[in-house]
Amino acid sequence: MRRLTWVAVVMAMTVLFVGLLARPGSASWVGTYCYVDNASVSAITRNTARGYAEIAAGEGYEWGGGCWNDNDRDDTPNAPDSGGEGPDCSGLVFKSWYLKLTWGASGFQRWNKMQNVHGHYGSDTFHAPSSDLPFYKLSNKYRSTTVFMDAFAKSGHVGLLDTSAYPSSGTDYIMEAKGDYLGTDIFVEDYRYDSAYVAVRRKGWATQTCTGSCPK
Repeated sequence: MRRLTWVAVVMAMTVLFVGLLARPGSASWVGTYCYVDNASVSAITRNTARGYAEIAAGEGYEWGGGCWNDNDRDDTPNAPDSGGEGPDCSGLVFKSWYLKLTWGASGFQRWNKMQNVHGHYGSDTFHAPSSDLPFYKLSNKYRSTTVFMDAFAKSGHVGLLDTSAYPSSGTDYIMEAKGDYLGTDIFVEDYRYDSAYVAVRRKGWATQTCTGSCPK
């Protein structure tokens, strides 16, 4: 009887151990679901970039991350810095602007949303870009100057102007990866009127039709 009891205990512990190994948390979300898929492409329009960025709306946030699906939820909630789903703020701008992985390179690179890539540029770089980079600081943040898919950047954060329409005279719709709790989405922000932020533009957009001026 004691032998049977001992065998049962050993079997139960074995099942528990195997079960723990098989749990989804034993491997990162990125390692399980993300893959490499990218290609050099000709210049894209701002509309194409906005469509790409908005796929991330409703997804998660991951510091240093850059891989997400399109199911409108955070697949790795309450698990910061663990190879989870979602971009961080600068990673979202990097992929949405189709930037190259080589530092300072011009041109456009399409990155599958499911490729985990962040790029070399942090928020500080977007805030104070040098002249050799494929984006530059605008002279001001006036509504007459900025166009959708320009960025507002400070040291510590960067977000994309989602549309030239705005909810109030003092705010804008900003597509941004905001943090582990809030995730990635379109938020109403006052960055245009916050002196910590500057306006930044990607170089080389393809020509497109848009309301008002639409500079490249």
